[in-house]
Amino acid sequence: MEISKLVVIFVFLIILPCWALYFTRSGKKSVEGYVLGGRLLGPVTSAFTAATAATSAGLFVGGAGMAYQYGWGGGTWQLGAAFGVFISWFVVAPKIRELSHKIKALTTPELFVKRYGSNSFYPIVAFWIVVFTIPMLVVQMRSAALTIESYLGLPYFWALILFCIVLVIFSSLGGRSAIAYLDTVQGMIMIIGVTVAIVVGLKAVGGISGVDHLLAQQNPGMTTFFGEMPRSLWYNLAFVYLFGLFSGPHILPAFYGMKDGKTARLAFPIGVVISLYWTFAAVLIGLVPRALGISLKTSDQAFAVFITQVAPEIIGLMLVLCLLAAVFTTLDALLMTAGSSIVHDMIGRIKGQNFTESEELLYSKIATIVIGIVALTLSLMQMPLITILNAFSFGAFVIVIGVPLILALFWDKANREAALFCTTVGPIIYILWKTYLVKITGLGELPGTLLIVLAVSILWSLAKPANQQSYFQDYRETYFSKNAAK
Repeated sequence: MEISKLVVIFVFLIILPCWALYFTRSGKKSVEGYVLGGRLLGPVTSAFTAATAATSAGLFVGGAGMAYQYGWGGGTWQLGAAFGVFISWFVVAPKIRELSHKIKALTTPELFVKRYGSNSFYPIVAFWIVVFTIPMLVVQMRSAALTIESYLGLPYFWALILFCIVLVIFSSLGGRSAIAYLDTVQGMIMIIGVTVAIVVGLKAVGGISGVDHLLAQQNPGMTTFFGEMPRSLWYNLAFVYLFGLFSGPHILPAFYGMKDGKTARLAFPIGVVISLYWTFAAVLIGLVPRALGISLKTSDQAFAVFITQVAPEIIGLMLVLCLLAAVFTTLDALLMTAGSSIVHDMIGRIKGQNFTESEELLYSKIATIVIGIVALTLSLMQMPLITILNAFSFGAFVIVIGVPLILALFWDKANREAALFCTTVGPIIYILWKTYLVKITGLGELPGTLLIVLAVSILWSLAKPANQQSYFQDYRETYFSKNAAK
């Protein structure tokens, strides 16, 4: 292993997290400070926190792999993500920030309880958050360890242990403020890295027109809009990332923690631009090796091949840091969200009385460590990598969180029963559709489940509007009434 590479990785994995912990040491003395950064996050940190939480190995490895395998069709489904980013920041984020501040909700389950008037949402939603977070943690941890193994030559086991120890310690001790500041720095590293990668990649193939020409020589279908990608898979992934960016429980805290309404407006263009920029870079990184005719055993190797065979060594190191940053910034948000949800929304409710501030802080840190250990253990097993598994978990949150959240924000008729249907029956339909109905119907699990869940939610709410129910009156006066809005 080269000393220079070790030094860079050491600075990235040790020095930067330590700096973030020290810089934000005063912001972790309360539960609100630990979970949401005291609701004081500015536009830059808010934008980078949300964007980096949504950008992971699923994009840089999985997204590049899909582009390599299917051509342009393996990248055009990212249009769903493009529209999703716009909707998240322009439509959803300001409303979430306004609502969470008014009703003083720390977590998404708590928001549902206060909106829909049932404590059942605490354990139900928190349970699904943990269940679908763990596969995402495993995918990201494996990606980081495999990257360190292939680039530094460190055995997978020790690469995994090293990365996870740093991650878990930082996530448990740091809280949302430390995560936000580290995500911002690492996000800037990602911007620099992908900028250089775009230049190198386009130069290697003679620009965008060169990519098209070389792909067409191999298979003209790869230059079409859908490429060689099955339509059911294309639509499913597009739907997942269209709705997933405002449904991910690890992304939503960036909206909860914004300082004020002005923060949401200023963060909007920053979040949209950097997210679209990273997406374009990931697709190009996958297309270049395919255009150059480089053969791979699996398409998920496209990112690694770009680093080792297309980019110069120094650029390769920068891209390794990009990938590790993408993974780290997603993992810390996932761990933080799952840990705080277990304590705040599950254990605290089972206990029957509220924790003190010091108790909840301590138990949240312990829960974060435990979840990290569970994910680390599962990462030692052979599991499917990247896009499909990551997208499946991401899509589940659309059903459990996204649908009832949008109804809660924008429709005062949405009732408790419809929301409970989404959070209890919805994920079961989603899993069954994935297992049995995708091949039969030709429709991906998310579009299929969404049709059912939305239809039931709308019809049920029209038949029994929430605004006629007593549980909704306080919430209506707080959030939906014109006087409250003023």
